[in-house]
Amino acid sequence: MNYCEWADEYLCDARRVRNVIEKKKALLNDKNLTADDRKSLSDSINAYRKIYRELLKTAEHLRQRGENHREA
Repeated sequence: MNYCEWADEYLCDARRVRNVIEKKKALLNDKNLTADDRKSLSDSINAYRKIYRELLKTAEHLRQRGENHREA
């Protein structure tokens, strides 16, 4: 597998994580949530956002490495 393909897989995973974030954000709109449930959901969303950013950062790094590898 080359770096660009690897980067594409990371971007695909990032899209999946973004979908999870959006679903959890939609759950926050439920008026019947307790404060603890709301806090738990918010914490979960924040954790997924961190994962999402890391996936994007890694994908960009791999893409750059693939471009540099191609040039060499």
